[in-house]
Amino acid sequence: MLPSIVNRDIVLRDQVDHLTIVEFHKLLNAADRKLGTLQRSSIRNAYVRDRNKILMITMWATGGRVSDVLSIHESDIDFEEKTIKFFVSKRKKWHTISLDSDTTLRLSNYIRTWKIAGLLFQSVNGSKKAMVRQSVNYMLDDYAQIAGVRSIHPHLFRHGLATYLLSKGVPMEIIAYRLKHASTRTTAAFYARVTPEIERQLISASVPDILGMD
Repeated sequence: MLPSIVNRDIVLRDQVDHLTIVEFHKLLNAADRKLGTLQRSSIRNAYVRDRNKILMITMWATGGRVSDVLSIHESDIDFEEKTIKFFVSKRKKWHTISLDSDTTLRLSNYIRTWKIAGLLFQSVNGSKKAMVRQSVNYMLDDYAQIAGVRSIHPHLFRHGLATYLLSKGVPMEIIAYRLKHASTRTTAAFYARVTPEIERQLISASVPDILGMD
């Protein structure tokens, strides 16, 4: 299904800055590369690698603000229903969304491997203290350099998910729900813009042979 463009004025504006799916995978690979370059790959370093990868995956998969994602506890995940809930501080409300099978499995393996109890993303395994936003910023700066991509900040994950879902034809109402926007107008104001991927899908659906060679 192709994305519906809800307002022609909106699509002519500049698209919002966002993390691309390619950049996202490069950051995940950078976490593995970082561990490989350390002189001593200790258990603590392996934990940090796994925690950071799951953090980036959760930021992308949920589209949650970094402060809200950092507050998630392992008990907030329902593995049978494949859902995750977190407190949206901006709205002062709990929000429950679905998880895909791959993300659910990765979260399950992470929790089981590192015996995570309480906060999902602890500053040090077993410390019971949550990572802070500054640590996430430092992590992303580090991985961006390793990956050879531009400087990345956490909110680009939220924008990236929304843009990616739109490019895949996910309805605006679903994107608005996932991001916990007050209305679809908020979502449209940010994300109902033409990107190269959306342009490609729309043109190829209407004009399979742009050169008219058939």
